[in-house]
Amino acid sequence: MIEIPASQVMMWSTVLVQEGSGVLGAPSGGAGGASPSGAGGAAGTQAPPPGGLGWFMPILAVFMVFLIISTMMSGRKEKKRRAEMLASIGKRDRVQTVGGMIGNIIEIKGDEYLLETDRGTNSRAWIAKTAVSTVIRSANKGGDVSDHATEAQGETASA
Repeated sequence: MIEIPASQVMMWSTVLVQEGSGVLGAPSGGAGGASPSGAGGAAGTQAPPPGGLGWFMPILAVFMVFLIISTMMSGRKEKKRRAEMLASIGKRDRVQTVGGMIGNIIEIKGDEYLLETDRGTNSRAWIAKTAVSTVIRSANKGGDVSDHATEAQGETASA
């Protein structure tokens, strides 16, 4: 094992600084070396040019905060709209499930609906309340807005 006294190590570091070498032999812009402008000392050091990506990070942070807030707000809106739709479902409403089944609500028991898909074969299935994707036609309102729009398009196409 090689032992080097601390005084000798201190001497090496002062010799390197006096010769004008910086960290790991890189030239320093300080006392020993000549500056590009010809002036010596700290007055000859140049600052890095302005600009770069320093201005980009605050703008990016503000944009990310805006994006997160707008996503949260739209999620709340959608959740509220869906809750209102599920609360307004009643008997004889025509609904479509997330699985694609379309039928009429025959009976409601708590969080389950009895869905009649075909009257001819008397096909019925119990579905969960959360399985309802959309209300196609509401028995309470006499029809959904989408039904009126479809009828109006049919009339203009036949005219």
